[in-house]
Amino acid sequence: MTTRSVVGASSPVGLRLLHAAVFLAMAAGVLYVSVPEWRHVLLVLGQPFHAGPLPRWLLLAGSLVAAVGVLPLAWGLVRGRSAPLWASGAVLVSLVGAVGAGDGRPLAEARSEESANLAILRVGRRVHLSMVQELQAHGGAPIDVESWRKALEVAGPAPDRIRTRELRAVAPHVVWLESDEDSAEPMVPGSLRVHVTPDGVAFSIRLVGLRDGKPVLLLDDRGKELVLRGLFNPDLPPAEKPAVSPIP
Repeated sequence: MTTRSVVGASSPVGLRLLHAAVFLAMAAGVLYVSVPEWRHVLLVLGQPFHAGPLPRWLLLAGSLVAAVGVLPLAWGLVRGRSAPLWASGAVLVSLVGAVGAGDGRPLAEARSEESANLAILRVGRRVHLSMVQELQAHGGAPIDVESWRKALEVAGPAPDRIRTRELRAVAPHVVWLESDEDSAEPMVPGSLRVHVTPDGVAFSIRLVGLRDGKPVLLLDDRGKELVLRGLFNPDLPPAEKPAVSPIP
């Protein structure tokens, strides 16, 4: 009497269909929620800079495991055979990984360049307002770069808004210009390009943002280069110090 192996053996059609439907649905859910992460990875590899937080590595790994598990499940369904247990286990592991991949982060995260540019603009305006206050209170803005760096720290920059292709965060920083027309290449997104006159009575700030993964100077509503300027006016009362609130 020969003993027939149960591995790969035929199984009742109803049970086989139910098993395949449940586990294929699990795998499809994991693959679906991982699509934005794979798009983000492709974007990261194709551009020098990108906006947004790190990819969800656990979700990406889970999607690969789910894809590996789907193949024998689908093949067993087509052949009318029971799928190996490891395939079902792989799908379950991928589902657990996908559930734990969130780490409190929303599925729809702000990874657009527009949101990063708006964050840079908010920081730049806070620095601008604080320096206008200094200008009116003391008759001149600080003419040393260290004071501007401290003002940037107080403005509450978000260092994880922009990252390099190597996934390193690009922290906002001050680029000191010798003249108002100084190019000071190369540009880095998130930087504030500052020029202050030698007497401190006037200054200008240009903000570097992102467009198609490349650093560009932010533009105003008319499509012209955005320049935040300050000029001492002795006829104006001292400006009130702006309140600093965290960037959303």
